[in-house]
Amino acid sequence: MPSLGLDVYLLIFVLAAAGAWGLTALLPLHRLARPAEARLGRRRVGGLAIFTAVVVALLFASLASSDLSDLLADQKGETAGLLGAVLMILLLGLLDDLMEVNFKIKFLVQTAAAALVFAIGYRIEDVSLPWGASFSLEWAAPLLTILWLVFLTNAINLIDGKDGIATGVAIIVAVPLAFIAADADNPLVAAQLVAVAGACLGFLPFNLPVASRLLGDSGALLLGFLLAALAIEGSIGVTGSMFISVPIVALGFPILDTLLAFVRRLADLRHPFVADLDHIQHRLEQRGLSDRAVVLSLYALCILFSGAALTIHYLEATVAELLAFLAFGAAITAVLFRLGYASSLWNSASVVALRSALASAVGRQRHPSPPGSDEPEAPYEDRPLPASKRRPF
Repeated sequence: MPSLGLDVYLLIFVLAAAGAWGLTALLPLHRLARPAEARLGRRRVGGLAIFTAVVVALLFASLASSDLSDLLADQKGETAGLLGAVLMILLLGLLDDLMEVNFKIKFLVQTAAAALVFAIGYRIEDVSLPWGASFSLEWAAPLLTILWLVFLTNAINLIDGKDGIATGVAIIVAVPLAFIAADADNPLVAAQLVAVAGACLGFLPFNLPVASRLLGDSGALLLGFLLAALAIEGSIGVTGSMFISVPIVALGFPILDTLLAFVRRLADLRHPFVADLDHIQHRLEQRGLSDRAVVLSLYALCILFSGAALTIHYLEATVAELLAFLAFGAAITAVLFRLGYASSLWNSASVVALRSALASAVGRQRHPSPPGSDEPEAPYEDRPLPASKRRPF
């Protein structure tokens, strides 16, 4: 398999960034906005701009690099399949930008696109753990691969609650994953990740607070699906096993935010797919941070996670990997406690009910009913008064 030089990666990055910037600035997509956004001049053009910039950058770079051209020719089946799946996600997002699409239809289309990606070879089959152990998922491989793809597609969409967050996070995630893919002898995946990072960088100036151009569901779903698929292929080493800890740590922020959203909604006995305003970015805002401060704080968190992923991949020393995991765990713990999620979960409806049930069970064990009493003791307020204390009507 031919490798790519640094000059080719830089060319792809520059072409993608310039293409996304030009498309975002010049395309008169007035219909890609909801009425309230249109009045403010805000357009949901992120998906089209980023997708087009990625494809055009790779095509033009292949004209200048025979190595890239050979890679695209050698893997034309996989590339065409990925392109088809990404187009399904893009069209779904565009439709959702224009009108609300039922979440069941969203999951159906996302599952179909994920199944297509699995069929062309983007699979989580053999998994390697940081301490050297590896195992095969066998029959669970298609299920877990599709779950990974659908989960991360929606995870990036969920963090797109404020201007600039999802776009910047995609850059911070794509760059280290590209380095890892190149080092793991997956140059085409690395080139695709570089194109994604470049396109996001070209779009970012229009998307920072206060944004004039929105990523939209088309852009957020597109980025989530692309990053999820490319993270699978880019994390597979020469042995054919996927180093599962690398993409999980690199994508730590969207994974954490999405899991928190699902867990806290279920804990409060609410529908897990009904949106709310209690994501990590909202809690930072409630603590008095400005929009830009929220964005920068989340970028810093993502840089920490990406640095931990790079450490796990490049340093084989067990101590270094342990320190990276400790930093990753410390960041998650800080989010849970500093932003009040631990307290919210502890006081959620289901946990309070469970605590009450446990307390009642322990109380009954400590104060058993008298021998021969089969009826449970009535609550204090329901017990009849003694005859001496009863009042006549």
